[in-house]
Amino acid sequence: MTDIIKKTGFSIGLILGVLLILLSSYIYFLDLALLTNVWAGVSTLALTVIFGIISIVVVKGKLDGFITFKEAFSGYFITILTGSLISCFYLILLYNFFLSAETKEAIIIAMRDFDVSLLEQNLMPQENIDKTLEVYKTFNPFSISTVLTSFIKYLLRDCLIGFLVALIFRNKRTL
Repeated sequence: MTDIIKKTGFSIGLILGVLLILLSSYIYFLDLALLTNVWAGVSTLALTVIFGIISIVVVKGKLDGFITFKEAFSGYFITILTGSLISCFYLILLYNFFLSAETKEAIIIAMRDFDVSLLEQNLMPQENIDKTLEVYKTFNPFSISTVLTSFIKYLLRDCLIGFLVALIFRNKRTL
């Protein structure tokens, strides 16, 4: 992995991280309803993928138009890793030092209601809904371990998308 890939991925990842912090701040301080909004989640995913693609395009340009799969994926990965890590650390700080107990309770209730409504829309049996409600009695989405677990899950999801994006943007060999 070259310095061009590392520097480009890191700098674009910093911009992504700042945007994710701004988005999180808006949601947690101004409009908690967006926390359970599907389109807000899709928009966050799209933002991450777009910045990963921008990183690949910039790296490809700096490498004189030729990029291998490994280079494309590395640029994408460093970008999303940097942005996601910044966002993750921000959420840990936010949850542990800035959100009030009332806000945390409102968030848990909104998450619970959202999950129950999804189960009801998918015609799940009442016993599944009851199990979900039971889980929420002890669920703490604000713990460091929960935040880190979510970070890893989302990073893996974004890596799968990154594999596909890198396959699309890599240069194919000509015979």
